[in-house]
Amino acid sequence: MSETLSASAELSLWLNVAFGIHLAVLLTVTAERLAGSAAAPARRSRSHALQSPAPSGGGVSSAQLFSHP
Repeated sequence: MSETLSASAELSLWLNVAFGIHLAVLLTVTAERLAGSAAAPARRSRSHALQSPAPSGGGVSSAQLFSHP
């Protein structure tokens, strides 16, 4: 009877270890994807800002500055 319990406990331990490793890999991959997607819009917005600067100069009124997209 004790051999059956120890085999059952050993199986439970290995299942817990396997599940823990799987969970760690899954969380790592998810964190990398989230970090990549969080950095992507920042790069796009910076390049967009460089492509379309706001008008400036002496002949531009404040209303034109605020209405520029």
